[in-house]
Amino acid sequence: MDKKNKTRIDQLQPSQPYLSQGRLNNISRHTDFLNRPVPVRLVQGRLCIVEGHERCFALASTGITEVETYIDTCTSPTEAEFQDLVNYTCDKGVSSIHDLEDHVLSPAEFRHVWLEKKKNIVEGKNKEAKNAS
Repeated sequence: MDKKNKTRIDQLQPSQPYLSQGRLNNISRHTDFLNRPVPVRLVQGRLCIVEGHERCFALASTGITEVETYIDTCTSPTEAEFQDLVNYTCDKGVSSIHDLEDHVLSPAEFRHVWLEKKKNIVEGKNKEAKNAS
């Protein structure tokens, strides 16, 4: 894990337009999980959350304004796939963690609405890459 920094939660761009109520419930039962650093990537000059959307939302809901972050260096999703996820999220009107307040879905809805869409976005990029070769 790279160098960690404190980052204002409201300055982080989400890369998913929905939250899972099931994950939020789980976090409320396991609060030690909240202290884990959040992986981020830089996209168009903004730090974007890779994982930990529910954690950031839960922290912000309790009045905490900063979270420890680190630059994610994993190769999945690719930079192009991640950019598409961020763009889709922005297109849904989500540009800060606070925008997700009205985007909380049941676990079943979250799987159907978001995880399927995310899979299609990533698979679409994989198909484009294969067709280009």
